Amino acid sequence: MARRDYYNVLGVKKASSTDEIKRAFRGLALKYHPDRNPDDVEAERRFREITEAWEVLGDPQKRAQYDRLGGFYKPNGQPPSPDELGEYFTEALGSIFGKRADNQPGEDLRYTLTLELEQVLTGGEHSVTVPRQIRCTRCGGDTADPDGGRKDCEACEGSGKAVGRRLFRQTCARCDGRGFVVVRKCDKCEGSGRHGSEDVLKVKVPAGVATGQKLKVRAKGNEGFGDGTPGDLYVIVNIADHPLFSRRGADLICELPITFAEAALGAEVRVPTLEGATTIRVPAGTSSGKVLRLSGQGLPLPKQQGRRGDLHLQVVVEIPDQLSAEQRAALLGFADLAGADAHPKRAEFDRNVQGRG
Repeated sequence: MARRDYYNVLGVKKASSTDEIKRAFRGLALKYHPDRNPDDVEAERRFREITEAWEVLGDPQKRAQYDRLGGFYKPNGQPPSPDELGEYFTEALGSIFGKRADNQPGEDLRYTLTLELEQVLTGGEHSVTVPRQIRCTRCGGDTADPDGGRKDCEACEGSGKAVGRRLFRQTCARCDGRGFVVVRKCDKCEGSGRHGSEDVLKVKVPAGVATGQKLKVRAKGNEGFGDGTPGDLYVIVNIADHPLFSRRGADLICELPITFAEAALGAEVRVPTLEGATTIRVPAGTSSGKVLRLSGQGLPLPKQQGRRGDLHLQVVVEIPDQLSAEQRAALLGFADLAGADAHPKRAEFDRNVQGRG
């Protein structure tokens, strides 16, 4: 079960003092502050994550609770859910009856990537900054201090194999098959074999991607312990809201407001597309609710190379809610000139109402 490591987020050791944690927080907060990174969604996410870590580790009481509960800690104080407990005990049983603890695979990681709608049109490669656990760069993951922190196992004389006949076990029980024992832990990883790293990774995003779609980046989760294989990184796509367009599959929908005069007389109107803007002709007599379709101006259709959805322009005739005396007089004059023949639906409606007595 992948759990957020607040120490990893701030790039500090578990034994770090409050002052050391504060200095690390201030440096990262300054680097990723939204004022220094305007319109940078990734920097904003990192800043929230850094702030959350400081709110816990900067408070002695919360820090003690976090150190005690580990991955089960929640800022709101809620206990772990049944699913979280089940996952934890599944992992625990796996470590007892499965692979050796020092060769456990790394955990999978999740990352949310927010894209603008225009980026969905083209797809492409995006850089993401992911806090992850990597094999210790000082001890190589064997947990021992490189400067005399390990010695040959006396029980197996450094072979890693059990001495004498054994019914089940083929590896040395004392060193668990490594051939050495640790006498002094590596100070960089504190004897865990891994430490935190903030890595910039490349993610290939296909054109036409949708919110909730999961992109897998192999072997870019947390690295394993010892010879354990690395986990994978799962990038969850989120498409930001757009001020003009809403999405329905590969089609785009845009509300097109026009004036009463444009609706009655027809007009050429400039309308947006994902790639810029174009001019269309609104036919005379267009009513509110009519949909004008621009073929091939939507988003790419999945698995249909070169094909795109459509752009649907939903007409809304905008009626003024405040009129001057002169404007009111002009409209009344128009109504007198138009008569019932200009509004056949209204005329039929009125006749049906009158027929009801």
